[in-house]
Amino acid sequence: MNKKEEKRKITRQKIIDAATHLFARQGYHKTTMQEIALHINMTTGAIFHHFTTKKIILEEVVKKHNSNMDAYVAFLLEKPRAYGDMINGLVAMFVKQFHSDPDAIIGLTSLSAELSETGEKVVDDIRAAYDRFVDAFEAAIDHLPATVHKREAAISFISGIQGLAIQALLRKQEIPFDDLVKGFIDTHNKINPN
Repeated sequence: MNKKEEKRKITRQKIIDAATHLFARQGYHKTTMQEIALHINMTTGAIFHHFTTKKIILEEVVKKHNSNMDAYVAFLLEKPRAYGDMINGLVAMFVKQFHSDPDAIIGLTSLSAELSETGEKVVDDIRAAYDRFVDAFEAAIDHLPATVHKREAAISFISGIQGLAIQALLRKQEIPFDDLVKGFIDTHNKINPN
């Protein structure tokens, strides 16, 4: 890759990262191209040079969220483990990601809530990103005979952990994210002891 291509790739990533942040915090519809540009000290024209529409940026943001699921899916597809060990491992991964990039945790949640009833094709892409995690989680607990509602358990888990991230942002002066997570783990360990 030559320097020009590398610079272009870096600039596109900055735009996607800015859009990810703004979409997660204020919503897709309320975020303007100008706000994305201002967030990274670019001109709107420079943004349009890389992405001709906000919808194309949205599609790239969803692709980014989908790729963020890779590590979780890989973890879930490793050898079978006890439920508590799996939950603790997943939670540790979510906590690490929340501390480094909270928008990666809340982004899909925010977009799902805002866009779910629009009928937009991107909603199918969001669902597909979640389904990768859900399918892997379901497969990981398949060996546990006590879990009857495996798919529901998987969906509930990801909803719960993303909800914690949103509550942590809402309550940042009251309860730190790590403490909310401890409550989440305590609840899961008491309900599903190893």
